[in-house]
Amino acid sequence: MAAPALSVRGLSVQIGERVLVEALDLDVEEGEVVALVGPSGAGKTTTLRALAALLPAEGELRLHDRPAASWGYPSYRRRVAYVAQRPIVFDGSVAENLALPFGFHAVEDRVFDAAAARQALAELRLDVDEVWDAPARQLSEGQRQRVALVRTLLLRPDVLLLDEPTSALDPDAVSAVEDVLRGELARGAAIVLVSHDPVQRERLGARSLAVG
Repeated sequence: MAAPALSVRGLSVQIGERVLVEALDLDVEEGEVVALVGPSGAGKTTTLRALAALLPAEGELRLHDRPAASWGYPSYRRRVAYVAQRPIVFDGSVAENLALPFGFHAVEDRVFDAAAARQALAELRLDVDEVWDAPARQLSEGQRQRVALVRTLLLRPDVLLLDEPTSALDPDAVSAVEDVLRGELARGAAIVLVSHDPVQRERLGARSLAVG
């Protein structure tokens, strides 16, 4: 039996006296969606960031049955990729933002494919000719969400960690994002997401995990 795409044992995050995540165990299989559910402040975003090894945490993270540290953390974070609800975009055009990760050492085995990037933007209902050379910092929040998702998808991560990925989108764009995510699942990616929309979780076939 194949090992889970992502395996977590005893994941805990504490800041000062406050315990934000306590002894979380989780296995996420290839092609599976797990939705983190719980009230606001329960630690869902913190859990995603801990799964991406973006903050200090106790416990064990394993990707394809290898400890996170054995991948090297830049390489691990490329394969277990976190997309924030309000993602960071950098100075420069949308095209330059999409190409940026391909200059990092952890991505040296891949090259930026502008045609694939343009196609992915179009699939997410963005006007490619309008946004391609536009300053990324001038985009709306919904446009930024989709650009950040494309930037991550171009890296072909094994696990997607998505924090409210459609919170700023209209129904047509939400449907487009969900279609793209189904495509990612079909190629074997795993997804852990936060979504406050139970109908969306159902559409994606998510297994729910309560946190907090």
